[in-house]
Amino acid sequence: MKARFAIAAVIAVLVAAFFAFVGYNKAFASLADLARYGAWTIWLPETIGRLVGWSEMLCVAGLLCIFIARYRHLARVAALLLIVNQLAAAAVHASHGETGALPQNAVLIALLALVAALLPSSKVRQGDLS
Repeated sequence: MKARFAIAAVIAVLVAAFFAFVGYNKAFASLADLARYGAWTIWLPETIGRLVGWSEMLCVAGLLCIFIARYRHLARVAALLLIVNQLAAAAVHASHGETGALPQNAVLIALLALVAALLPSSKVRQGDLS
């Protein structure tokens, strides 16, 4: 069980670092810079694209909850939300002929699914709610 958690934690930290970087850029970089680096949010209205960046940074905080036993379930929720994010990104990339980005989306989805799968299930015990 400790090995499963260790693997999930290492992957969560690495993926969190990635999403912190790209989320920050989507939230604050110029549209020209986002276009230059192939951010999928350039195809969205600017406000929505900026919100995507902020949501990615919020999910980073959720992924890092993996280290707080009481809130570990939030890491699974964040991983699942980021999978949805990457499915949307893949759909946008594919619809604009940016197929070169799809392998990155697939790797991120696989890593996020692994984090979610490796985390122990959150069973509520009788003393946990008091």
